[in-house]
Amino acid sequence: MNLTRFNRCLATVLFAVAGLLVTPPRAHAILGAGDTVFDPTMYATQLVQLQQATATVTNLAQQLQYEIQNTTAFTGGAWQPNTDFLGGLGNVIATEQGVSYTLTNLPTEFSQLFPGYTAPAGVPAQTAQQTGQGINNTLATLGGTLQSLQGQAQNFAAENAELQQLASANSAATGRLQAIQIGNQIALLQTQQMQMLRQVMMNLTNATAVNGANQVSQQAQAANALQQFYGAPMSPVISAPSGTLGVVGGMP
Repeated sequence: MNLTRFNRCLATVLFAVAGLLVTPPRAHAILGAGDTVFDPTMYATQLVQLQQATATVTNLAQQLQYEIQNTTAFTGGAWQPNTDFLGGLGNVIATEQGVSYTLTNLPTEFSQLFPGYTAPAGVPAQTAQQTGQGINNTLATLGGTLQSLQGQAQNFAAENAELQQLASANSAATGRLQAIQIGNQIALLQTQQMQMLRQVMMNLTNATAVNGANQVSQQAQAANALQQFYGAPMSPVISAPSGTLGVVGGMP
């Protein structure tokens, strides 16, 4: 119920109450000049009607109070963007002379710090190709993972701008439908953030898998070289990338 409807109802009730408060006409006696007849039941009926009108006004006032409570805006703390804070967390790695996804020239810096594999003189071409391909592919995967993280970090400003828009719309909402729609927009944004988090986890899992595969491949190549050198079969030394103990084959 809005305020206009309440005012109309209140005016109707007040007119009715005013009519009840007017002194009712007295009935003149038929047989007596100047005599009037007092009817107490009329006053009792009017009293009941007045009580009903008072209850109606009280009920309308209570409903109006509920409407006021439902349309009172939240006056708590204002939302603040955290773009600078997130950027600072990423720059901590670079400040400590580490390789961070926040580096502006990340591909160049990464390739200079980790130049990859170059076959020394005397190494067979096939062995050099296998070793170099595994190491260089692993480095390319790790460098691409950092560049993917950099892309997500560069999107923080756009995300915070969208959050700021939603925060402003939430503060200015004047109806329940608007508030529900804003809540739906926030839920969709949260779902999008969860997808981006999944993408980060997929990148990290991909990098871990490639790095582990390269280590196992190098161990297999070393075992193969030893086998060719000693001329007898042997089991390769397989160890997990995390440093756990592997299976060590015996030598004759």
